Amino acid sequence: MMRDLARYSRFGSLLPEVDDFFRSFSNLYDATSTQIPLELYEEGDNLYLNVDVPGIEPKDMEVRVFEDRVTLSATSEEGEEKESEESCRTYHCRKKRRSINYSIGLPVEVDSENVSATFKNGVLMISMTKKKKEEGRVIDIS
Repeated sequence: MMRDLARYSRFGSLLPEVDDFFRSFSNLYDATSTQIPLELYEEGDNLYLNVDVPGIEPKDMEVRVFEDRVTLSATSEEGEEKESEESCRTYHCRKKRRSINYSIGLPVEVDSENVSATFKNGVLMISMTKKKKEEGRVIDIS
């Protein structure tokens, strides 16, 4: 189970349920920050994560899936072009290296052994199976 840190208040809260309700929205916003171009959704027993990574090749990426988060890191370098006398290009600005390092919190726990990933048109698509919730064991009372 994923636990979040809560801000300390010396006055306490009159309605902790209301605080938890609004805190859940702020956690959702943090997980899908506008700085990370992603889509995270559930369908049935699966959780899907689509992350935009234009300009990065799949061979340059490392994806790690944990029970409560996914980390994605990649570094891409453009090859050096040799200048020739025939070239008429004048670069004013040119990106040579791109690096990303994302850690995305998941809303439910997933089975990190049952994950698949595909890459198409600059989008990394990860499919994860949600972990079965343990319902406990009923015991006889003597």
